[in-house]
Amino acid sequence: MGPTTAIAGSRRWAAWSALRSDRYLRNNAIYLTGSVVAGAFGYVFHFVSGRLLGPAGYGVVAAAIAAIYLLTLPSLIVQLVSARFASLALAQRSPAQVGPLVRGLTLASLVFGSCVALVMIALAPVAARALQLGDVRVVYVLAPSTLLGLVVSVNRGVMQGLLRFGGLSVNVVVDTFSRVPAAATLILGGLGPLGGVAGVIAGPLLAYGHSLALLRGARSAGGGTQGAAAATGEQTDLRMAEVARYAAPTAVAVIGVTFLFNADVVLAKHFLSAEQAGVYAAGSVLARVVYFLGITIATVMFPEVAARHARDRKHYHVVDRSLAFLALIGIALTVVYTALPGLVLLPYGSGFASVQPYLGPFAVALSLLAVANLLVNYFLSVNSPRFVIPLLGACLLEVGLILLFHGSVAQVLIMLLATTGALAGTLLVLYRLERRGREL
Repeated sequence: MGPTTAIAGSRRWAAWSALRSDRYLRNNAIYLTGSVVAGAFGYVFHFVSGRLLGPAGYGVVAAAIAAIYLLTLPSLIVQLVSARFASLALAQRSPAQVGPLVRGLTLASLVFGSCVALVMIALAPVAARALQLGDVRVVYVLAPSTLLGLVVSVNRGVMQGLLRFGGLSVNVVVDTFSRVPAAATLILGGLGPLGGVAGVIAGPLLAYGHSLALLRGARSAGGGTQGAAAATGEQTDLRMAEVARYAAPTAVAVIGVTFLFNADVVLAKHFLSAEQAGVYAAGSVLARVVYFLGITIATVMFPEVAARHARDRKHYHVVDRSLAFLALIGIALTVVYTALPGLVLLPYGSGFASVQPYLGPFAVALSLLAVANLLVNYFLSVNSPRFVIPLLGACLLEVGLILLFHGSVAQVLIMLLATTGALAGTLLVLYRLERRGREL
């Protein structure tokens, strides 16, 4: 073996050793890998639906999926709340507090989710007309999505807070993978767009059963994962009253970010023609890979920062590394989407060729939203409400701009770019101010 080969091998071993010893990098690698696999299956679902249904039929599925994101806003709230208090229990070496948290949140989820499902069923004709779905049965299929999303998110939040990113990654893959064969089978069976929407519901149902199996050992694993993490430091009350108080700013964060993430697709479906709405949905879906990869980074960052902040330890380097990592991903994908639009669109087929000029701007817009989401997660992890006013303002700005300018795909996209750029810039300034204030 020559000296060059030996040096290369030494460098690979050093990189592997650094990855194994750095928990933040290790967890990012694990969850990023799982999220990429899950995201791949998610895109296969969209590609299969688009191929089998065509732009008009796919527009119905895309609008329904956007509605599902809005309906499952409470599940994202539950996951963040569950993750934060599980991470604090881990930091305090008090895993016994996780059990009551899980039971309380699951019971509340069952009650709330059932109520939402009943309201959806009662208002199905109105919702179907508003989204131009053409088939009221689509709304009936959507009805249980809130309930399923809530109960699985309780368990996912605990896994996130206890740093069980391996199990969490597998759980997300189970969810997205199962949607593909379910949707393809139902569409080919003659159900059309209704079958595509029904396939989405199969994912969280199977994922919940899987999460129950994973959490059987979570409490015993929670106590020693961080070693001598925090014999001293902030002792946080994990009673449900404390959980409920933290849920209020979390609700604002989740509702605001998810609204920004989906409102443009819903409004495009309402204002644009069926063909244009399908094209817009395809461009948005393809660019969302940036946002979803950003979510994986924020998911790993959140419990790390929450635990360090609870123990009054330095944590800004975790945020800075997360922002740098996200910036690299956003720039790389924007370049690819701009330089190779035909290759990116290949899975959708020639019917969506008109979206090519918009792929680069879509990638920029979703990268900016990913940055904003990561910073919102930072503020939540340290229990700071600074993000609330800018986020609510961005929601109003996006709707107002699209209501005024919606004559084409390009106009709606420009309004999205303006909104996400303004929000990301404002939150970056607030993060710097928060950091400067704490470091003085």
